[in-house]
Parts: sequence; C-alpha cells; structure tokens
Amino acid sequence: MLKNFFLICLSTLISLAVLEVALRLFDPLGFQPHISRDLANVPLVNDENYFCTGGPKRLIPHPVVYSRETPNQSYFEFRNDIATFVKINEHGFRGVFDPGVGKKRVIVLGDSFIRGSLSDETETIPALLSEWSADTHFVNLGTGGHGTLQHALTYDEFKDQIPHETVLLFIFNRNDLVDNIRFQRWQQNPKPISRDPTATQRLKRAFAKLYVGKLVLSFKSALFDQNLYPSVPTEIEEALLLQSLADLSQSVTDQGAELIVFSLPDISEFLGKDTITFRDDPVGYSDAVRRLIARAAEQNGFAYLNLKPGLIEMSEDRDLPTAELYGTPDHHLREIGSFAVANLVAQFLQDSNVAAFTPDAEFVDRMHVDPANVVCP
Repeated sequence: MLKNFFLICLSTLISLAVLEVALRLFDPLGFQPHISRDLANVPLVNDENYFCTGGPKRLIPHPVVYSRETPNQSYFEFRNDIATFVKINEHGFRGVFDPGVGKKRVIVLGDSFIRGSLSDETETIPALLSEWSADTHFVNLGTGGHGTLQHALTYDEFKDQIPHETVLLFIFNRNDLVDNIRFQRWQQNPKPISRDPTATQRLKRAFAKLYVGKLVLSFKSALFDQNLYPSVPTEIEEALLLQSLADLSQSVTDQGAELIVFSLPDISEFLGKDTITFRDDPVGYSDAVRRLIARAAEQNGFAYLNLKPGLIEMSEDRDLPTAELYGTPDHHLREIGSFAVANLVAQFLQDSNVAAFTPDAEFVDRMHVDPANVVCP
C-alpha cells in the first residue's frame, strides 16, 4: 500500500514537472512572466519592487479606506517588460499636493489607473495634465485596488486640505464595483493588512508563480468564481456605486466645487473574453456600468464622459490597435495609453472651461528606465 502511494506521488510529480516544462516552452495560455524581473540588475522585494528610499512595505493599513501607500518612499516597479519609477509623497500618493504660487488645483480620484501603474512619474494621467496646463495643477489621489466607496472617503479626508474648484473621478469599468463589495465587507469586519505572510501563504504564493500553479488557479476561477464576475452588475454593485456617487457629488457640491466623472474601459472590451475576470460578456458588463454612471450623473447633476469611443478613435488615427494602449500580462494602461486618456480629458476640460492645455502632439517618453540598468535618482 505504501509503495503504491509512493509510486502515485512520484508519477504525479513527474507529470507536473513535464507539464511545467511544456507550459514554459510553448506558453499556450499566455502565462509569460514579467520579463523585466528576469532582467533586473537589482534584488527585488516580493519579486516586484526595488526601493530607493523607504520600504520594504509598499502599503500600510489605513483606518478608514483600508490601505494606502507608505508615505515618503520611492522605488522601481518591475512589471511586463519595463521598470517604472514611483515616488510617494508625505500623504501616500504620487506627485505633489502644492505646486507653488500661481496655479489653481484640481483633485483627481481613482484607482491604480490614476495612481499610474506602468507609468513613470512624468507619464501618469494627472502628471501629464499638469505638464500641459500653465495655470492648473492636478493633485493625484489615486490608490490601487480602491473602488468608488473609497474614492468618496478619500475626498472627504483631503477636501479641506486642498483648495479646489473641480474634482475628477475616474471609474474603471471592470472591477471598481467589485472593489466596493470587498471594501464594504471590510468595513463590517475591519482587519488590518497582514504584514508577515504565514507559511501557508508563502507556499501558495510560491505555487502561484509556477505555470502549473497559474493553470490550476485559472481552472479554479473558471469553475468556482463565475458568481464573482457576472456579466451584468448585481443589485448590490448597483446600489453601492449609485450611493457612493451620490455621496461624493453632495460632498463636492458642499465644497462649492464641480464633479466630473470619466469611465475607463478595460482591455477585455477590445480582446473579447477576459482571462482575468472570466466574464462571459465583458462589453455588456461595462456598457451596463456606463449606463449606471450616466443615470447617476443625471440624478446628481455632475458631468460625465465615456472615454471608450475617444480611445478607439485615437487608436484608429494612429493605426494602433486599441488593446495596445494596455500592457500585458499586467493590463494597466501603458504610458501611451495614459497619454491618450490625458488628451481626451484635456480636451473635455478645456471645452468645459476648467483649464487650458497645450498637449504634446505625439507621445513623448519623458523618462525611460532600462530594467537591466536600474539606478536610483
């Protein structure tokens, strides 16, 4: 009996090893690693970051919004085939709050797309808008993994510290509504961010790095996570989105300011079925989210712009597939994608008399980091 058990275990390990080699050689499911991490000339924390100042904890717990980046740190982030430089201010966000004398300020709320994952300090959406405007500075309050509930609370935290007449909110169609549900559950049972992973968590993370692990997790999501990612927003998703937009709109109005909301499409809207969320109809889901935002805009009196048509048009003008505005396997906007979004937003804000802009005619890579030759500034 023991011998048979040993043989079964050995056969299983050999089979998994063969499968791992095959997946790495041919990569039929697109499990390619972040190439930049293999090229890195510096030791990485959590296989992703190299800290110049601060570290090694990128995130810290927050008593109201769950998490925020550790203040006063700077680091390189290795994702896809690039390395990007990130500098966090004393409040836990990218960029500066006070640009100095002579510039009015606009508050920008959003998740990692506004934070600027895959973008250097000079190529985030708020940074580009600030660079292109002679009289207006755009304060970046973007935090990765946050939904609209957290965006509204973040605004309440800083609304009295930052003089402003305009607030921009960017909603990411794919997961901001799901993030709201996760955050509400945390509010009902607050737990701090785990600082030190358990042995089981370390084992799971190690397994997830293997191609076989990625395959197992993909099957698990396909079989068991469908209910987490329906093709239409659930009633609770709708309720939390509409309530958070109403709360934020009222709070902005009470400050005597104007709210403008933008919806950001997901790469799955241009590729078909999304291998990240497994939604059967990612376009239908995003269309439903956009309709909800439009309804909230009508009910609460804020301005709303759907960015998807403009991104498609800009991509066609440049003979560039819209999906190439996004990275892979990390599907955040690439710097050229942030450039495209910033152009659309600048035009809308100029037409709305919020600020004047002189955008770059073509994308300019103001800061380029070779992942094989990283040097702290």
